[in-house]
Amino acid sequence: MQACTGRWWWTGILFLLSGGPLATWALEAQPVTFAASDGLRIHAAYYPPPLTQRDPAPIVILLHGLHECRAAWEPLLAPLHEAGFAILAPDLRGHGESATTATREAVQANEAAVFRAMQHDLRGAYDWLAASPRHDRARFALVGTGLGVSVALQYTAADRSVDTVVGLSPLLAAHGLDPAGDIAQITGRRLLLVGTDEDRDAMYSLKARGEGIETRAQRGARERGVGLFTDDADLARTLASELKTAVGTPAREPVYGSIQSHVYHQPDSGWLAQIGPSNLRHYSSAEEAQRRGLRAAKSGGPRQRGTASPTRDGPAPRP
Repeated sequence: MQACTGRWWWTGILFLLSGGPLATWALEAQPVTFAASDGLRIHAAYYPPPLTQRDPAPIVILLHGLHECRAAWEPLLAPLHEAGFAILAPDLRGHGESATTATREAVQANEAAVFRAMQHDLRGAYDWLAASPRHDRARFALVGTGLGVSVALQYTAADRSVDTVVGLSPLLAAHGLDPAGDIAQITGRRLLLVGTDEDRDAMYSLKARGEGIETRAQRGARERGVGLFTDDADLARTLASELKTAVGTPAREPVYGSIQSHVYHQPDSGWLAQIGPSNLRHYSSAEEAQRRGLRAAKSGGPRQRGTASPTRDGPAPRP
């Protein structure tokens, strides 16, 4: 298993985006902890966006596979950083530094409840990222491998603010999760499933259940999941570029909603004061929200003086 403790350094040699000379640099992880939405303490590695980036950065959460940990994503970190993302790679419960005796034993026993509860880990990861004004919550991506794909699809079915999901070597039905059922509920997003010839049945079965799904078989690849990066040296850079395109550019006319409802609100809506910080979601435009199944609120809500603008100050406090 990959080492998941301490401060890691990832060193890579990259071409500058301008096409200039080679640049050698190191990307340092910031170890962080946060509470999952059910209170469990989760450990993660955070990689801030480039200091030269003026606009708030799009966010991406990386979800490892079974019996792996956040270190599995090392090959993808530098390309995502170069693409301008703020990156959070958690150790899911029962894995790495997030494992307790109880959750580790539950994973080893393949108890469905512990895998379903990983939704709480992902919800807490989002809340941690959402707290920083350096992050653009209207541009939100998930990347998973194996078990992590199933966790990502389950979350995306509930949270319409996810713009795109990339899944490496997805599973059909395992660990008590239902990715086929979840993917059927996802609309208006770009989903990309990548795998080996061995993964084709799962990828095509999932594609048949949803919409906007692209599958890509890496023919001749010997390693599944994050091992695909070893077989194809260009894959990490390609996926980072496609993620950047999928989340789009900074929103000029954003709208807002709650993860618990099917309506969206304009920035000056009085209803925003009624939405708690953990439930507030950002969308790049009204058109984007509508494509994902949301409808416009029928009224602007109560007028409240001093209501904070979610675009500048985050959501107003719950009354």
